[in-house]
Amino acid sequence: MGMSAPASRRLWVTRRSAKGSIKTVGRLTEQRTRDETTFEFVYTVGAELYPDLVPLPGFPDLHRRYENTELFPLFTSRQMPRRRPDYPSFVEQLNLPIEADPFEVLGRSEGKRMTDRIEVFPDPKRDSEGRLTTVFFARGVRHLPEATDAITTLHIGEELLLANEPQNRFNPRARLINTQTGHGVGYVPDYLLHVMDHLQAAGDPRVTVEHVNSPDSPPHMRLLCRITSPWPTGLDPFADGDFRPIAIQPVTTTS
Repeated sequence: MGMSAPASRRLWVTRRSAKGSIKTVGRLTEQRTRDETTFEFVYTVGAELYPDLVPLPGFPDLHRRYENTELFPLFTSRQMPRRRPDYPSFVEQLNLPIEADPFEVLGRSEGKRMTDRIEVFPDPKRDSEGRLTTVFFARGVRHLPEATDAITTLHIGEELLLANEPQNRFNPRARLINTQTGHGVGYVPDYLLHVMDHLQAAGDPRVTVEHVNSPDSPPHMRLLCRITSPWPTGLDPFADGDFRPIAIQPVTTTS
């Protein structure tokens, strides 16, 4: 018998501006009971701080709570149909089993589409030892000259090194991911920098290779990494700042 999905799971919705800055603008929640599964979407404070935000398709009002018994079209359109012949190869690149449920696949793939700047990411998890853990695809691989060859030499479980880049003109909070021999292989996604601030202040989070895809894979799916760290006392990674919901009244969608 397979493991059942958690009763409640969240994905955070980000949008990249034309200038490249990324804001978390919404929260998608899946809630499971014995009888049904429901989905909720709310905008977060980050949406109010986004420059010239156009509301996301299907969610016209920033101050409403949207609920439905089916996943909203904005997110179903970001999922590869299971009937496609390349679906098994796709989930293999995500390092997920073929039977992984759609919500998990959506979170791992980050919901990327070529036609917009919207992406999603999941909450970190607490492992069996009480540690914080999360996986992510290294960003910016195509911008690092040595990355393509260096990634090919990596092995699952190999430890990677983080380096702050205060001189980075795109984001002075950037964390470069290096191999043990000093080759840059990507960056920690911007959406995790808030968490990394807490983890590095409390100790030394460990970053390891989770999965390596072939050189003919899309650059943004070449290297899957894992962060593991003691969970800092009192830390709720997405409880404040841009992540706070701004919904004030409910509305139920039917499509």
